Amino acid sequence: MTEWRRSKRPPAALVFWPSILLFAALFALLAYRFPAEQAASAAARQVHVRKVIKRRVVTTIVPSPGANTVSSEPAESSSYSSPAEPVVTSSS
Repeated sequence: MTEWRRSKRPPAALVFWPSILLFAALFALLAYRFPAEQAASAAARQVHVRKVIKRRVVTTIVPSPGANTVSSEPAESSSYSSPAEPVVTSSS
């Protein structure tokens, strides 16, 4: 019978040098592309400053005189109470 021979491992130089060359080529490619992308993205990015102006009108309701008076008489159900007076502001 024939004996099984173990396959030889490739020499270290055949693995080491192509690996180093591949690493150097990829590193050079990335080193070349990175500054070009930084310059392109910096030129393309523009900052827009927008001023947001919100107008808010604050209305204070002042009760009419006599509305907050306390009476000791029972309230009548048929009595008519006047509605609150309209509030006039400077913006309307």
